[in-house]
Amino acid sequence: MVFIVSLCFSFTSVFTKILLDKISSSATLFLRFIFVVVTFPIVLKILGKSTFKELIFISGSELKHFFFLSIFLAGDMILFFNALYFISVSKATFLFLTYPILSLILARIFLKESITKTDVIATIISFSGIVVMFWKKIELQGSKGEIMVLAASLLWSAYIIMNRYLGETKNHYRKTYWLFLFNAAIILIALAATKDAISLYALSFRDMVLLLSLAIFSTLIPYTLLGYAAKYVKSSTSSIILLLGPIFGILLSFIILKERPPLGTLIGGFFILISAFISTYSVEKLLEASKRFPKKIKSMLFWM
Repeated sequence: MVFIVSLCFSFTSVFTKILLDKISSSATLFLRFIFVVVTFPIVLKILGKSTFKELIFISGSELKHFFFLSIFLAGDMILFFNALYFISVSKATFLFLTYPILSLILARIFLKESITKTDVIATIISFSGIVVMFWKKIELQGSKGEIMVLAASLLWSAYIIMNRYLGETKNHYRKTYWLFLFNAAIILIALAATKDAISLYALSFRDMVLLLSLAIFSTLIPYTLLGYAAKYVKSSTSSIILLLGPIFGILLSFIILKERPPLGTLIGGFFILISAFISTYSVEKLLEASKRFPKKIKSMLFWM
């Protein structure tokens, strides 16, 4: 399920980049969330999963938890996209993708999740892949943009950790709906503060289709699935698998935008694919499978 989330997230950067000439990234974020605020209850009603009353009425404890979960997510998005005014996309992406390390530490501190051999190896391999991808493009200077992206990475890690905690204790659909609702409100406030106008008149039919695709495939589906999977998947495992999103995004940018990835990006992406496989399958199972492999070969040869 988290693999599907990664695939859905891969559309975000490509479609947002196409829309940048017509509408700002913050406005795109707001329209994505306001769409799901309206449609999510309708979808659940049609599927017979929940009623509007069950979604909207929450306790004081839930209100507090859902608000902070939304603050983490909205803050992460706003900081990351605004950091792009100060630093390059490559540098921002490199710094942001360090979040699995932060998630591993935070999960241990707040959720008491054990750090296994698999977690450590998968994290090291994934970080090595990120370094290979951006090795020639990174010159860290401690600038405002870099600090903003690192803060965004920390907030995204906090979102993953809190989402995991709430996934074990709260109603999944109610949590997801209030996440959409709070994020729409927070981003609207940010738009008002920056006086960033939303003009739909300048958008073509193709642009509207892209916005709709972002709302469905980069917002409604992935956050709903991620909220559901949080109960069953460790935070560290989710963090590693979610790194596949940018890798899928690179593939999409090659197909849609004709952006040819350099060799370092391909090698780094391969490292991340390996780390995701290890994270889901575990080092222990891989070692056990490698021990059984020679026996299987011998039995096949003997049978032949």
